[in-house]
Amino acid sequence: MADKQEQLINYIESLPSGERLSVRNLARDMDVSDGTAYKAIKRAEILGLVETRPKSGTVRTAHRPGGARKAATLSSLIENLGLTILEGADYADTPIGPVILGDGSLEQFEHSVAEAESAPLCLVGDRPEILHEAASRGLNIIATNGTLVNQVQLAIAAENHACVLSSEQDSLTLLDLLRAGASGECRQTRDDKVSNWMRMPLYLYYNDIVADWHRLFRPIFSMCSRCAVVDDDLNICGTVDAINALAATPSRKISSLYSAEGGCFVTDENTSMQDLADRMITEGSATAYITRDKMLYGMITSNDVLRYYQYNGAGKAPSPAAGLQVIDRDRQAGRNVYTVDIPEAENRSDTLFTVLVMAVRQHCEELFGKKCMLESGTFYALNIDGASGELMVSSEIINNTLAGCTAEAEIYNDAENYARCIFIVSFSGDGAANPKGVQN
Repeated sequence: MADKQEQLINYIESLPSGERLSVRNLARDMDVSDGTAYKAIKRAEILGLVETRPKSGTVRTAHRPGGARKAATLSSLIENLGLTILEGADYADTPIGPVILGDGSLEQFEHSVAEAESAPLCLVGDRPEILHEAASRGLNIIATNGTLVNQVQLAIAAENHACVLSSEQDSLTLLDLLRAGASGECRQTRDDKVSNWMRMPLYLYYNDIVADWHRLFRPIFSMCSRCAVVDDDLNICGTVDAINALAATPSRKISSLYSAEGGCFVTDENTSMQDLADRMITEGSATAYITRDKMLYGMITSNDVLRYYQYNGAGKAPSPAAGLQVIDRDRQAGRNVYTVDIPEAENRSDTLFTVLVMAVRQHCEELFGKKCMLESGTFYALNIDGASGELMVSSEIINNTLAGCTAEAEIYNDAENYARCIFIVSFSGDGAANPKGVQN
């Protein structure tokens, strides 16, 4: 495929300046599939060989700019922001076009697309009609706020060679992050605020009924056993325990069930992500509710902490993780054991978590031969205060499928276990081949 792509690029480069180019014609002339032709055209666009114009379509440019800076691609966006690919992984190397917010009317969206100089990247929340229109036009999409994209919309996007991504963050937060990246700004990770990583909060009003809890049960219970309850001013006034709510009759009011005593992890929007991560790990909390002027504003889950560590630099291989040394490999059991030297650092939970992340990623990429994405994880801090010096780190695959696996990692020595993580891992590309000897 690499040779074929190079042949296509050479063919495009041989075209005269101003020559119009289309996926269908290129596929016919070079006897390749539409998908292969599409990827070649997008790669040519990155290389500066062609450009897409509003009225004339894709045309060959006057020359190939030598040493031109490559345009940012969706792949870099996926890596930097921790986005999830829902459809179109084969098209993730396409350049990022102008960004359009799909938060107005359908007519406004269509006008913005028509005015764009090249195919735009669309940020769309819970707007099915705009999602459908963007997918029908073959535009790349980021579904924000954790919006569910149905199978019909994904099928339309696949048919039109579009890439559909998912983000738990809202459109405006994501737009700010994109602008910061475009302007070359580099946030200091210690000062990166929780407002950049939070998602829309799940909560109940004090005068809701238990049936409303049942409606929210699945997403809430998967993250924690308690849900925030707010009053008429969106101030948190207590929490509902999952077990009590599930046992109550559907018509019973939340006001008779919620407890005002503790159980709800709350922090201000200006708290730094790393400080919040340290607290959540130390206190064993899976969810933090974010407030602005005492009003509920958002929430951070353990998945968001994992995204922060993995993609925003806080988890980028400090010296302890870089010092992982393999001392035992058992491919049949899907298990690696490493040694690592843990310094007596101030943020020891940060260091232990980073080591566990790196051990799992290193193990999975070695075992499966593919780039891995850590989609979610649960961190157990058992006795982090005593974790220093030369320790052992194990990484074990406990469940393996074509789409990904579940991995368990642990830091320990002969006398004690210090920390443990369970990760849900996905594979990039067309699915992972089952490695020889690994038991499913």
